[in-house]
Amino acid sequence: MSSWSSDLFDYTGGRFLFNEELRRAERRLEFDVDALAAAICRSLSRPVTDLASITKLAEGGFNRVLQVSFTDGHTVLARLPFRITAPAHYAVASEAATLGFLRNHGLPVPKVLGYSSVAANPVGTEYLLLGKVEGRPLSEGWFTMDTKARVKIMRQIVEIEKQFLNLQLPACGSLYYRKDLTGSEYTIPIPGIPQAADQIVVGPTAQYEWWYRERATLDVDRGPWTSFLACFEAPAKREIEFCKHYGKPRLHVERYLREVHGFQEMSPAAHAQLLSNYSTLAPRLDISPTHRFSRPVLRHPDFSPSNILVSASNEINWGDPMSEKLAKPETKLPDNFQSLELEEQQAVSETMRKRIVHFYYAALTMRQMPDHFDALRDKNAMLRAKLFDRAGAPWEGDSLSLRYAIIQAQSNWPMLLGDEDQSTRDPTACPVKYSENEIQRCVHEYDQEGEKMQELEEMREFLNIDALGWVPDDEQLEKSKALMQTIKSGMLEHSSTEAEKIAVRDHFPFDDHDDDV
Repeated sequence: MSSWSSDLFDYTGGRFLFNEELRRAERRLEFDVDALAAAICRSLSRPVTDLASITKLAEGGFNRVLQVSFTDGHTVLARLPFRITAPAHYAVASEAATLGFLRNHGLPVPKVLGYSSVAANPVGTEYLLLGKVEGRPLSEGWFTMDTKARVKIMRQIVEIEKQFLNLQLPACGSLYYRKDLTGSEYTIPIPGIPQAADQIVVGPTAQYEWWYRERATLDVDRGPWTSFLACFEAPAKREIEFCKHYGKPRLHVERYLREVHGFQEMSPAAHAQLLSNYSTLAPRLDISPTHRFSRPVLRHPDFSPSNILVSASNEINWGDPMSEKLAKPETKLPDNFQSLELEEQQAVSETMRKRIVHFYYAALTMRQMPDHFDALRDKNAMLRAKLFDRAGAPWEGDSLSLRYAIIQAQSNWPMLLGDEDQSTRDPTACPVKYSENEIQRCVHEYDQEGEKMQELEEMREFLNIDALGWVPDDEQLEKSKALMQTIKSGMLEHSSTEAEKIAVRDHFPFDDHDDDV
């Protein structure tokens, strides 16, 4: 239908300082707008003649959100995954089931009106239709709120997080309606939910890392996993298979870090050996199924202010006393605050805000979710999480992060949890052993990378871009381009070694580049 806006297909949510053509192509999505309109109206049992408009509301890294308005003012949302979203079928099917599951348990999430987890439909793409939740993004007022208002919001966030963590799940994986999975796919039903096609089950993980590029073709265990150990071992097994079948020597994916490694290609075989070391540690790091940290839980992946809607009626009781077990943060402004430059005052105020937020979140979590609080502050619990994260990261030339985490495990062996009886652990030494020279070299390189990443973050902040080079509009793009040239020219001018010149000339992080080199 010619009346639909042509910008529904193209990415218009910003510009990119580098690799713009590729980023925009990844986010271009053609579909049949008339078919989508029909699907929306069908989900609401309304005639298409009631539909007034379909407009673009927002665009993120993986989805485009359309706002659908009717002649009576009613609005709904349609979310369409970009082609780079992997795996689109599992992602859409799992989100539909997860939202339904949460809504059935009283959590404030959008109502799913309809969805298709396969692209072979009249619309020509997967889609998720949602009721529009009223409210304004918390990000619009979060940074200007007074402390009292901010703590009220935090109380509510912690209460919702508590509801998430209290949900009983039989395994780790992703949630689905049984009807959206094939009969050959392993699933575990959630106790108490009747057997039916629309029964919610735990199935294979829909996490992006498990389906990234060639990983989608690997014959590996994607869950669900019924034990801590099975879940803990799985990502390393996946990446070992990837390195074996598809891994090729390559430079570090982060261009600004290549100088640290002498611009040498990284070896997939060496990374596979690190993953084998991780797998050797895994059985010794298992957690008993009766331990309070060994329970599958559901957590929101991103409790950021932009993902939370608030309304004027969202008030929470202010009267609960904070726990006195935590040291209250320093909230007194420095004596010379008024004499500081405006930017310095803003930096001091932001640091103060973060301290207060951290304190109240910790205090609320300690009281409302003691197991969660203890897990967050348990050094060896968090080190397990770090190991799991590093082993599961898709290999793109970075092996140092995993090696450093394994060395940390060796240093903290036997990795006892805070309330764990030492007699339950094997008293033998860590089965993976690095020499003192190997440890010193790893720590030195890790520190070098940390310094370089700090420099990179400062440059990104100066350029007003994110890791992909995204800027909000044409005006900012021109400003960022000019600043980028200033940075590059200055770095070349002050390069005192050939390596420094090579780093700027051939590996400058803000030039167009091939992500796969």
